[in-house]
Amino acid sequence: MRKKLFVLMASVTIFTLTATSLMAQGKSSPFLITGKIPHLTKLLMQQWDDPELNLSDQQKPKLLKIRKETLTKVRDLAPEIGSLENQVADGILAGKTAEDLSSIVTTIAKLKAEETMIQLRCIDATQKVLDQRQLDVLLD
Repeated sequence: MRKKLFVLMASVTIFTLTATSLMAQGKSSPFLITGKIPHLTKLLMQQWDDPELNLSDQQKPKLLKIRKETLTKVRDLAPEIGSLENQVADGILAGKTAEDLSSIVTTIAKLKAEETMIQLRCIDATQKVLDQRQLDVLLD
């Protein structure tokens, strides 16, 4: 059990560092809604061993699994979004019209909507693992 927990924690740490690195490089958010929806699993990682949060040994593997699955899905779509955003930026500066770029923008919007739904499902799943007191501590 401890070995599995350690492997999950290591995987989550790697995914977190990758996401943080992308943000530090000035990459845009893959989500449609930014700054208004909490990143619960990120908050959990910051407060993982907080005695006030008091995560149980049964909760921790479930939460790590949710985070790993979410980050994997988000990370898989992010490069495609970035590439399409670059195509739009390059295209408009190269003289293409808004109409020329419309289909790419629509694709970006659909991918960002998909990423946002992944984030919402992550929050939903995380809320089901935590009790109300833990959610209150986490969001305080």
